[in-house]
Amino acid sequence: MTSTIKFSNEQKGWVMKQLVIFMAGLLAMTLPACSSNKNAEQTVNSPIPVKIGKPQPKEDHEAVSVSGTVASPDAPSNVSFLVSGRVVQVGPREGEYVRRGQVLASIDPTDYRLALATATAQTDMARIAYKRADDEHRRMKMLYDSKSLAPNDYQKFKSQYESAGQQYAQAAASEKLSRKHLADATLCSPVHGFISKRSVEPGQMASPGQPVFEIVKLDTVEVSVGVPETDIHLVRVGQKAAITLPALPGESFEGTVRIINVSADPNTRTFMTRISVPNPKHTLRIGMIAEARIRGDRIARMLTLPVDAIVRDPQGATIVFVYFPDQKRVYAKRVETGLVYGREIEIKKGLTGDDSIILAGQNRLRDGSVVSVATTEAPGNNAAATGKGTRQ
Repeated sequence: MTSTIKFSNEQKGWVMKQLVIFMAGLLAMTLPACSSNKNAEQTVNSPIPVKIGKPQPKEDHEAVSVSGTVASPDAPSNVSFLVSGRVVQVGPREGEYVRRGQVLASIDPTDYRLALATATAQTDMARIAYKRADDEHRRMKMLYDSKSLAPNDYQKFKSQYESAGQQYAQAAASEKLSRKHLADATLCSPVHGFISKRSVEPGQMASPGQPVFEIVKLDTVEVSVGVPETDIHLVRVGQKAAITLPALPGESFEGTVRIINVSADPNTRTFMTRISVPNPKHTLRIGMIAEARIRGDRIARMLTLPVDAIVRDPQGATIVFVYFPDQKRVYAKRVETGLVYGREIEIKKGLTGDDSIILAGQNRLRDGSVVSVATTEAPGNNAAATGKGTRQ
């Protein structure tokens, strides 16, 4: 038995009203989505305005760029007391400049003064005894020479004289040693330089030979670098090197290759090379990281691009975008970069010199993007700046 539900006219009107509201809401949700898809399609297909140019040739001396560390040309001077005792005074701290002979620290000299006083008294007594023995020996020698004294008796006086001489000499040596110990209670700088380490404070006990100060010289420093085996043929003693440091942006120093090791490090296959750098203002400090560009003797030809033309792919590799006019598209190409010359960077591998490279607008590009060439970089506008190159 089927039952039929009947609606009144009022109920039918209410149902129709709700249906209209639902359809209107559905339409309102659909229209923006369609509009968004249409705009996205238009954005994808719209050419991206770019500026193009070609790599520019440049000539410069062959150079080897390596990283290293600033070091002292001489081993640091480790200064220590030669005697033991309680430290009563300490002078300079780390970073202060000291001169040769300047007092660094001292220990309690009381014991050494007393020892010196005792040694001095013993020396005086030994000197008096020696003088008496000497006078006695002289008189006995005269009697012995005149045959008025038996040889055995003379030998007795002679032995006393020689013994007194030995005792006097020992006492004098002991006094000198005591005087030296007293002097050693005051520690003085053996060289001009900067205090790099201080490991003693007043009240501590000092032991002989235990380093309490480390002094380094900074008038001339060395940059110690490792030259790869593939580049060692470009380096020789006497070549000039441009030194830059991340800690001193905007500053450059000139050094000279002083020594090249004859054997390579078995782990890194690099040859230790030391570059001497004058440092009259003491700007360079021990342990700083340095970049050295060793200038070669031969002229090298290279291609350069503006630094801004180089971007990185998701893997971190350096790439440029190359423009293909027949397709009006750009495609990414990996390149190997070298030295930086002002606003230009050397392209070591990846380009021929005839490529059309995107110089502006590349940050919006993807592989295969459609582009429109807004302007073309005139030849020579991106010519490499003169000056010394630095590694990026």
